[in-house]
Amino acid sequence: MSDNRTKIIEIAETMVRSGGYNGFSFREIAAQIGIKSSSVHYYFPTKEALALEVAERYTTDFFAALGDPNSANGATPEKLRHYCSVFQSAFESSGRACLCGMLSNEVALLPESVRLAVIEFVNANISWLKNALSPATGDNKTSAAKTIYCGLEGAMSAAALTKDASWIEDVASSTLASILGEEG
Repeated sequence: MSDNRTKIIEIAETMVRSGGYNGFSFREIAAQIGIKSSSVHYYFPTKEALALEVAERYTTDFFAALGDPNSANGATPEKLRHYCSVFQSAFESSGRACLCGMLSNEVALLPESVRLAVIEFVNANISWLKNALSPATGDNKTSAAKTIYCGLEGAMSAAALTKDASWIEDVASSTLASILGEEG
């Protein structure tokens, strides 16, 4: 991947995580890199194409950090703590909300391909969590997975708003205690 292409994606991700889909323009990205706006269009003909690439890369990176819940050693509590730590790390490295969380708040404004990429991110999170939860959770796996995911997405947004990472820590602790308490 070319250096400018990589820079464009990184800057677009930062802008989306701060201001959503309408929080970036090719002109602003070009100015930050020191290139012409037409050079951004060379790599990404449309804003939709760039946003889709950013969402797909974000999803790939997020799940690379998570790993496979079925191959990971450890019991359910360790897997769930690891999941929470990925949200914590994502916030600590940027001080921003989750990219797909920001985009999901703008669903009415998103092009269909970007909306579908965000849905894929959400569904992949729920699937990962369901696989990480122990069989003792039974029929409540989907509900528990949604609770964990939504709690952390909301906490990450509140942490970005207040510049206070304790939101993520508190939600992770209380949600896991509740879920793990239900298990056993």
